[in-house]
Amino acid sequence: MQEYTVAIFGAGIIGAFIFDNLTLKGVKCVLIEKTEDVSLGATKANSGIIHAGYDCERDSLKAKFNVRGNALYFDIASRLGERIGNTGSLVVGDKNSLPVLKELLSRGEYNGVKNLKILTRNELLKLEKNLSQEIEYGLFAKDAKIISPYHFTIALVEESLLNGGEIKLNYLTKKIKKENEKYLISDGKDEFYAKYIINACAEGVNEIGKLLKEDEIPLTYTKGEYILLDKSEIGLVSRPIFPLPSEKGKGILASVTVNGNTFFGPTAVDVKNYDTSFSYSSLNLIKSNVTKMIDNINFKKTIRLYAGVRVKHGKDFFISFDNKNKNYIVIAGISSPGLSSAPAIAEYVVNHLIDDGLQTKKIDFKKRTPYTNILTMSQDELSNLISRDKNYGEIVCNCEKITKGEILEVLKTTPYRLTTDGIKRRLRVTMGRCQGSFCYTKLIKIMSEFYKVDEKEIMFKDHTSLVTSDIKEGGIYDTK
Repeated sequence: MQEYTVAIFGAGIIGAFIFDNLTLKGVKCVLIEKTEDVSLGATKANSGIIHAGYDCERDSLKAKFNVRGNALYFDIASRLGERIGNTGSLVVGDKNSLPVLKELLSRGEYNGVKNLKILTRNELLKLEKNLSQEIEYGLFAKDAKIISPYHFTIALVEESLLNGGEIKLNYLTKKIKKENEKYLISDGKDEFYAKYIINACAEGVNEIGKLLKEDEIPLTYTKGEYILLDKSEIGLVSRPIFPLPSEKGKGILASVTVNGNTFFGPTAVDVKNYDTSFSYSSLNLIKSNVTKMIDNINFKKTIRLYAGVRVKHGKDFFISFDNKNKNYIVIAGISSPGLSSAPAIAEYVVNHLIDDGLQTKKIDFKKRTPYTNILTMSQDELSNLISRDKNYGEIVCNCEKITKGEILEVLKTTPYRLTTDGIKRRLRVTMGRCQGSFCYTKLIKIMSEFYKVDEKEIMFKDHTSLVTSDIKEGGIYDTK
């Protein structure tokens, strides 16, 4: 029977940070996820902003963890080889906005946020040239940052697996039973023991709690919809730009990804379940709101509409230790600024476990190697790489300039079978202007040859196949 010290449920950004933190301290732990890959829940559709912390209510968990988490990100990103943009952020408003901005400034200073400053229109235009005529004032938070939330999660998990952590995917937990101060965890086929359970399942937190006969945690769901523009619009904005906040949240913003795409959103639509549909009314709402802040937007350059769901518990985070069951930790309602707070939440939880007697040990640390990115190479570096492996000279995704060599590299280094969606989140293949129209067939062929399976067995996501049948003799990929 397998035995672990800690079992972590939920492979989003929170679970990944805890998994990595424990693994690097020599703790034998396992990350459990009900889907086929990591970062497939709320983390995947996150805005990717590491907030400074001025918006959080005074003396809240959100304020505490946001400010601390922001301070931790640079060193972690450097260790992982992950991109992080020190862009800063703006909250902007019209001639009547100054009182609200001063309150945000005061709240931020109380929370411990540094490098905050209220700017006038002329100062703002030096940072963002496309601000609308109505914008007169703005609060600049120099320490705000941007990352790729799903890529960061993948990197954390990869580092953990390199250093002794284990992962169980497609694991639908059916039983958790206390036996001799340990938990027996089972999906009906695979059983193992763990001394501690950390429940970081977001929308599924009560599913695990129910197996332990824990009280249900009240949760609400808020859908956030986004518009993503093509990279041709790079330079429209240079950082996250927020309107004045409302009761529903930080509002519909304009921002940029670490990869150069401008995007707008999210909306804040209360839903009853994990609904990620996109509505026409939300499209118009985003457009009407963002054009109050930003001029010269070409919505014809939209390449994708998508949505995520924020799982909330009242107005603050919910972190609880030793509930009805000893050594059972619950982390719930980690909505915004959850991404910003994630490393600090992990630090807090792990320190609590150590204070409780969790034994740690020094490990022989293995550094994660970031994926090859030919776009960051000089011509000489690329030529040398291609001379060693010609696959790095074969472009598969024209929009994002992703090569066959890069795809094979990811397939070789990931210790479980990926879907096309999994490759997408690791390399951005199919994420460009054509959204996969020209490269899906090439990608499927590469994956089927690597895994030595039929094209019909290559999954898109959620065990959904992209290929249902051949459409010409020799198969749809026969170009002879």
